[in-house]
Amino acid sequence: MMILLTALAAHLTLATPQPVADVDPGKLKGDLVRLAWSDDASQFYVQSVERDRSGSIKAVHHYLISPTGSKGVDQEPPWASKYWMWKSAQASPAAASFKIDVSERTETKRSVSAPTGGALAKGGSPDPGAGTTLGDIAAAADTAQTIRIFALKVKGETIGEWANEPVVPGVNYSWAPAPLQMLAFSKRDGGPLMIVDPAGQRQELSGAQAAILPAWSPDGKRLAWLERKDKKKYQLVVAEVSIQ
Repeated sequence: MMILLTALAAHLTLATPQPVADVDPGKLKGDLVRLAWSDDASQFYVQSVERDRSGSIKAVHHYLISPTGSKGVDQEPPWASKYWMWKSAQASPAAASFKIDVSERTETKRSVSAPTGGALAKGGSPDPGAGTTLGDIAAAADTAQTIRIFALKVKGETIGEWANEPVVPGVNYSWAPAPLQMLAFSKRDGGPLMIVDPAGQRQELSGAQAAILPAWSPDGKRLAWLERKDKKKYQLVVAEVSIQ
């Protein structure tokens, strides 16, 4: 067991994922943004948000899910908030030096290609009937958009990017609880589950194909996530973690 404290074992495996409940974002009203375990691992908290056209959150919804059913609640339970704090932190709960690095860059994107050719391309005066005009160039310049991109990286590997939108910590990754030093992550729009350790060793875990919202159990023995089943539905699943 001690090998888990500092690095990945020779082979980390997931048991066959066990379904807990079907999750329909349409019925839960909005985008799924949080998945949290209760302290006793008997139930899960799921949060969804509705956004306006600008992307700002206009409503937040809270749900409790267990093998026996699900129900809406008025607010996020205290245990879910506590879990989310360490699960989505910038650094591992077990090692402050094992952390997520945040970088920022800008890119310029045009919706159409800048015009070329005509008299201007030959060094002459613009001729409205002969090709590119100053008006064409001005119009093309107006289509240029500066995109501000934030990237989250662990040991040099990008685990998520946000373009012209706020970064949402924890939405696509989960720290393992102390004393384990591991991070599980997936693509924001769904993908295989990946594990990385403080040495930068990476491993893809079989059993997840289109996972979102990975969440390590409080005892570090299981992983839960939402597996995309089709365009509108997910399945909440749980898998035991083992070392070989």
